[in-house]
Amino acid sequence: MSPIDFGALRRRLAAAKSHVRRLAANNDGVAGIEMGIITPVLLLLLCGGGEIGLYARSHFRASQMASTVADAISRYEAVTSADITSIFSVSSEVMGTEDFKENGYVILSSVSRTGGATPKVAWQCKGGGHASTSKIGVVAKDATLPGGLVLDATDDVIVAEVFYQYTPLFAKVLPDLDTQLYKTAVFRPRLGSLTSAPGC
Repeated sequence: MSPIDFGALRRRLAAAKSHVRRLAANNDGVAGIEMGIITPVLLLLLCGGGEIGLYARSHFRASQMASTVADAISRYEAVTSADITSIFSVSSEVMGTEDFKENGYVILSSVSRTGGATPKVAWQCKGGGHASTSKIGVVAKDATLPGGLVLDATDDVIVAEVFYQYTPLFAKVLPDLDTQLYKTAVFRPRLGSLTSAPGC
């Protein structure tokens, strides 16, 4: 068995320490590594923030559209199917998106309590490309008004329901996003009861 050469061992340890010190002092590539770690997080924040902004804008526009359509109809003294058609034809401009024709749906309902204990749907008109079922009710049946609204004995109201199928830009960023938007608006007719069916 040969004796251990402690001098050679010390030299090797000193060389290893020197090599480790040089590696520790070398900062080449640190910025690249940090950028590689932080870039996916920044992209996720950017995409998520953009998606939330678009989603909030769609909610706002759907709500604005429901209010605009109900308000426009409530200004008529008597409404016809041509009036309804002309209002529905500009729905894409009101919504601010071209895909509303395929992904949106508007339901206008006249709800009246005149002569009855419970409000009933006097008539309904529907338009758009993504057919949906009214949450207010069906014609000649009891109406369920949004927000628990209660009508007086002779009240009539126009209710606009807007359905919009939102398509996420980055579907995988926010997987639990509710893509079926639903907004309502209720207006009292200004010049007449508007309980006569427009024939649509």
